[in-house]
Amino acid sequence: MNELKRQHIAAILIQSAKGVWQIAVPFAIVALLQQMLFYFFIALCAFIVISTVFSWLSWFKFRYRLEAGELYVERGVFVKKKRYIQKKRVQAIHISAGLWQRLFGLVKVSIDTAGGGMEAEAEFVAVTRAEAVHIRAELLKELKEEESGQNDGELNEAQNEIATEAVTESKPLAVWHLGTRRLIYAALTSSGIGLVISAVAAVLSQVGQFIPDDIYENTYDYVIGLSLFLLLILAVAVLLLSWIISSVLTILTYGNFNVSTYEKEMVIERGLIEKRQLTLAYRRITAVRVIKSIIRQPFGFVSVYVESAGGGTNKEQGSTLLVPLIHERDLPAFLEQTLPEYVFERPIESAPKRAAIRFFLRMLIVPVIATCVASYFFGAIGLIGGMGVAAIAALFAWLQYRDAGAGSNDTFIWLRSRTIGQTLVISPKQKVQSVTKRVSFLQKRSKLAHFEMFVQSSLAGKSFYVPNVSDENADALFRWYSYQSD
Repeated sequence: MNELKRQHIAAILIQSAKGVWQIAVPFAIVALLQQMLFYFFIALCAFIVISTVFSWLSWFKFRYRLEAGELYVERGVFVKKKRYIQKKRVQAIHISAGLWQRLFGLVKVSIDTAGGGMEAEAEFVAVTRAEAVHIRAELLKELKEEESGQNDGELNEAQNEIATEAVTESKPLAVWHLGTRRLIYAALTSSGIGLVISAVAAVLSQVGQFIPDDIYENTYDYVIGLSLFLLLILAVAVLLLSWIISSVLTILTYGNFNVSTYEKEMVIERGLIEKRQLTLAYRRITAVRVIKSIIRQPFGFVSVYVESAGGGTNKEQGSTLLVPLIHERDLPAFLEQTLPEYVFERPIESAPKRAAIRFFLRMLIVPVIATCVASYFFGAIGLIGGMGVAAIAALFAWLQYRDAGAGSNDTFIWLRSRTIGQTLVISPKQKVQSVTKRVSFLQKRSKLAHFEMFVQSSLAGKSFYVPNVSDENADALFRWYSYQSD
């Protein structure tokens, strides 16, 4: 039996520094504004000592070993936990290198398993790259048929599934690079500007309580006294700053983005500061999503995500980003290189004309009511503003009606819909967990229906639906799934 191992001793410093950084920055800002720096430094020194002690205990108590077919991990300072992770439950392996890991030439390894949820089942904060490669190879390599205890060399169903998965070869079959031009386009058209504005607004909402009352009141009076033109310039400046920050964050996140394809899995690498690497087995992929954002669609660019039984991240809502940005004309060639089974014609039966009124009613009822209320309280200004919002809502209603549709062939189903951006979901029949056809009273009169499918993804899976398709199309899709052959 292999002896238990510990992580690299640098894990103590990495965990301690991470904890100190998360606590020290907000408290440093408060201490600076409240002129309590002396007390802050005393508290900081105490926290550094405490964090270092607990990090050492955590490192000392964390031990692991790789045995035949499983990973054994034991950890816990006050409550000791032991965990066995079977090879057949491993869904995806992330290898990343943040700033702290890169200082010591180390990497972090996160292991996702079936039923493990959004958090990693096991995580190694600091190991050498050679050890990370060894862990990945041991957990992804083929299971050899045991010479004893086998009848006619047969494996059970679970073993057969794992036996098809090979270790990542040293040389990939093909490598796709995002490239500098695509990276810049992705940064300039990133939807992250909304998150940046929200973060800035949240920070500004909390800063006011630390500013002296006289300064706050003078600043407030000065801003209110500005002309409308200057206020507009200030608003544009905030938006421009948020756009720049969002673009920089996108470049840092997706710089050096590569997708390397192997016989049984793909490896996705990305990141300028924190380098991340995800190994994802093809057999774990349950669906492919092609996203056309409202900003990128006029230029013909799309993003591609994959749903998988494990491997998703919180930042990507449980999905895995396969391509941050690619032009539609280049998408078939990319899929041919990475997921060739998803390259085929996908004719879509769109929502019928009689469904249009339902899209417009759903989108316009709230803006129309809001317009009436605004015009009552604010007169012509409220009416004009409300009509502008209603016009935008009507535009999105038309786009949602135009994009709604679905189709299928012998082995695949695809649904197309839109909220703000357009989403096309493609899934093979054997990966669909369930399908649902829903018909309301009003839909029944118009012979319309909602169609929904459920695929496995991360913790509990994901559902995708297309609204107000024809009843005949929904029935055909329902029969397509219900009458599948064994």
